[in-house]
Amino acid sequence: MISLDSSIWKELDSVGSDTDEILRDLMEGKGDFRENMESLGWDLSHQACYYDATAYVLPHLAVLCTKLSPEDKAFLITEIGLAIAAEGVWPIKPDTEAFREFQEGLRGLRRETEKLVTNPDIAAVLGNNPTQRESFALSALAILGNQMHAYGMWLVLGHDWEDCIGACLCGWEEEVISFRTDKDYFCMEPVSIAPWDGKSIEDEPVWFQGLLRRMGDEETIRFLPFAYGTCVCPECGKRAAYWDWLAKFIGYGWCGG
Repeated sequence: MISLDSSIWKELDSVGSDTDEILRDLMEGKGDFRENMESLGWDLSHQACYYDATAYVLPHLAVLCTKLSPEDKAFLITEIGLAIAAEGVWPIKPDTEAFREFQEGLRGLRRETEKLVTNPDIAAVLGNNPTQRESFALSALAILGNQMHAYGMWLVLGHDWEDCIGACLCGWEEEVISFRTDKDYFCMEPVSIAPWDGKSIEDEPVWFQGLLRRMGDEETIRFLPFAYGTCVCPECGKRAAYWDWLAKFIGYGWCGG
């Protein structure tokens, strides 16, 4: 963890020029925690881009997270999730100081996030705001699962589950993909997602669906089997994971589906 007194903070990229000052206030308990956390999250994820200050911020947030109430832990995780997901799109070079800082922070946040995800009362912790619950779920996915899947989910949910985007590796693409079971348009084959035991986070679609169910997000659950499913291209007939289609469309390479 790099000291906040280090000169490197003035060299790091973020939307604002005061990321280190906001982080210092958070670590020292100055000002309103949630206002400061919202400002920090905005600084590090504006326009869903990756900023290199994120890597150096994460170890500090991992330490801070251990000291917070469950409600504030969830809020911290929610606010930083998109910044973490974006690193999957613009990955840090391995064997660099930034990479080591990012991984150190991610390890700490994973421990705290897993505790919340496996808490049977997570819905009560998050409150009744559907947007807050959805954002926490995607942030948990970025921290505990595949960052590109989380980033893709943010893009998909920014559209509509009935109106998604994708492109086949052959070059065919479509801005309006309907997640539906009829085959008049083209074939999307959903996967079967097993029930979650409420404890294990080894199988991403299983625990992610289980988390959404605990939070009552039936709309997303309805289409999750398609997101983790397979598409058949109407142009070339080849089969591919929807994640690959999404990654191809947005031009960021392989999603790791």
